Amino acid sequence: MVRHRATNYPGMNLGGGDRPEQVKGIHVSHEFFRLFGAPVALGRTFSVDEDRPGGGRVVVLSSGLWQRRFGSDPAILGKPLSLGGEIYTIIGVIGPGFAFDSAPDLYLPFQADPNSTQQAHYFNAAARLKPGVPLQAAQAGLKLAAGEYKRKFPNSMGPNNAFTVEPMQQTIVRNVRTALLVLLGAVGCVLLIACANVANLLLARATVRAREIAIRAAIGAGHGRIVRQLLTESVLLSLIGGALGLALGAFGVRALLALNPGNIPRIGTDGSGVTLDWTVLGFTGLVSVLTGILFGLVPALQASRADLNSTLKETGSRSGTGLRQNITRALLVISEMALAIVLLVGAGLLIRTFAALHRVAPGFDSHNVLTMNTSLAGSHFDRTAAISDLARQATERIEALPGVEAAAGTCYLPLEGGMGLPFLIEGRPLTNGPVHGGAGWAYVTYRFFEVFKVPMVRGRASPSGTMRAHPV
Repeated sequence: MVRHRATNYPGMNLGGGDRPEQVKGIHVSHEFFRLFGAPVALGRTFSVDEDRPGGGRVVVLSSGLWQRRFGSDPAILGKPLSLGGEIYTIIGVIGPGFAFDSAPDLYLPFQADPNSTQQAHYFNAAARLKPGVPLQAAQAGLKLAAGEYKRKFPNSMGPNNAFTVEPMQQTIVRNVRTALLVLLGAVGCVLLIACANVANLLLARATVRAREIAIRAAIGAGHGRIVRQLLTESVLLSLIGGALGLALGAFGVRALLALNPGNIPRIGTDGSGVTLDWTVLGFTGLVSVLTGILFGLVPALQASRADLNSTLKETGSRSGTGLRQNITRALLVISEMALAIVLLVGAGLLIRTFAALHRVAPGFDSHNVLTMNTSLAGSHFDRTAAISDLARQATERIEALPGVEAAAGTCYLPLEGGMGLPFLIEGRPLTNGPVHGGAGWAYVTYRFFEVFKVPMVRGRASPSGTMRAHPV
């Protein structure tokens, strides 16, 4: 593995200017930008020395933060930036179009200290394999490393824990891959229905133009020339439809992503990362040409093979449709109906699932609940007492505001997960590893359950007037 990077994602308070702001920062190793091909719009990224412990407080801004907060100031390099009460120096700006999965606002050097004894921290690692090295070889290497790690730190991992590696694409799209494939299938069905409709229209048009085509053939036009003419018309019609669909699709996707992006990774703020590039234009053009050829070929072939004598003898008020044309139309109509039924059934199931999800009680009530985030940094908050005092004062001042019924503090909102911590059960012997199990923890103040109207099945929260944090 020739390149690697490590990252973690802290929230940070950005000071200065007319107002403070919480931003998403990301600690990265110095190889991060080169590994992922991040374009540098201004300045530079971190050096090897700056990524070492004590390497200095430097920061690289994202293009979005540079534009939003600093008005794309070209003289931003070297200026100080207040983050969490500490002063950092701006050394670079990442160019637009770099969409990392967490959409960070700024980048800080990782500065990992191998001699640190701090616990309860985590980070992600990525690497690029050398040419010709298969994924299985990387898996085998990590398996050996995990065994060595367990021997050196016997109580740090459970018996079923291991080191593993997987492709970056699989990591990013794991939670949305199935949904995106279902949507792709639905779009494909809609395209096939539209193409079947167009093919039917082309068959009908070819029937109307049968006399014209017969006259062309009678004066010397060959079958190939007639087919090329009709295919040209079909492809031109398909390209026009593709261009209109591309414009409507771009507008519709942008509106949907701005309304509710869901959990699709790497789409940027309000879907800004989803753009019409040459890949999208090329794919649309290719699909338009192929559909124009495939669904215009049968009508063109049937029109070019019409019997000249019978067609020319027909009067202008009569037009015949051959057996082959009738069979083709029937097959197209059958295909349309089958695809339409599949889409209708799928849409009905999706609507039913959506309604069922809305009826599921999550165990809390978020109606009229407002939230805010803040990050605590600096030596003042090294002690728990300072954090407790801040939480108490903040909730008391918020509860004093008109219209506020209750206020509480927590490190994780409902459905956001929690900190994973192992536990031991008193009186139970250890039979499988150093701990009995693990659970998600979230520290909350006592009115948390009242704010979210969480029913107490057993026991109670702290009595009113006290300020305690509870693991849940």
